[in-house]
Amino acid sequence: MNSKYLATAQSGAQPVVTMSREVFPGCIFVSAEWFTAPSEDLGMSHRDSDEMFILVGSDEANPESLNAEMELQIENDTLTLTHTCAVFVPGGAARGNFRIKSLTKPVLCVTCHVNADTYESTPAVPTAPKGAYANNVAERYAPPSGVIPAAPEGFLTLLLYLSSERIKGAPYMEIMWFNTANDTGPTPHVHDDIDEFIGFLGTDPEHPDELGATVQLYIDDEPVTVTKSSLFHIPRGVKHGPLLVPELSRPIIHFSGGNGGGYDKRATAGTEEETAQNSYKP
Repeated sequence: MNSKYLATAQSGAQPVVTMSREVFPGCIFVSAEWFTAPSEDLGMSHRDSDEMFILVGSDEANPESLNAEMELQIENDTLTLTHTCAVFVPGGAARGNFRIKSLTKPVLCVTCHVNADTYESTPAVPTAPKGAYANNVAERYAPPSGVIPAAPEGFLTLLLYLSSERIKGAPYMEIMWFNTANDTGPTPHVHDDIDEFIGFLGTDPEHPDELGATVQLYIDDEPVTVTKSSLFHIPRGVKHGPLLVPELSRPIIHFSGGNGGGYDKRATAGTEEETAQNSYKP
């Protein structure tokens, strides 16, 4: 099994699951945790790596709402966050003074350092003019191309899409819910120009390590099966797919992204037609 590409949740772990250099040197750092109560983390710092800060609401009936009010400061702009969203913070920009002002349902937070395999930060003082980062937040699944992934009816709830076309300089990332089991998936392909991270997270904050599903991802034609909240790092040029969900007892959150401004994949030999028909991920 290609477990070298895989980080899985540990029971009781906080945060839920982390992909870092301890798992795969040279990977894209990704960490996931649940927010369950108001809190604040004051102070400003910067990271050398570009960062994505992703917040996902847990209400199946209204997935675009966080059912919370949060604030995040980037340089001299304070963003008020009330909807499922992705915030892009370029490397070197001061960010912090994060406040969860109110919260009625748990919120999933995913932090990604696009150009680093570990979490590092340095104290910083805002210097950019006000307004420079006021629009560095994306909501809703709205790819500039207008193309919506093909998938079996009822399988996907599309949440977010981020790219450099939506926010200048931002990397590719998308996030969605899997709602049902599924025995079809994107056929084998590779990404020539980006490393990719792929996540599968359970939606029960009281048991965050439990996926509530069985997910099978083929890497280099070998199946890797997970039943825990998990993160994969797929280096560029590594073949992966299909992605199957043979069992699912409750919706799970799936996301993927890379260290490039957009998404492009190359089908492996003999799979071009099938890939076009099964393009939902990853």
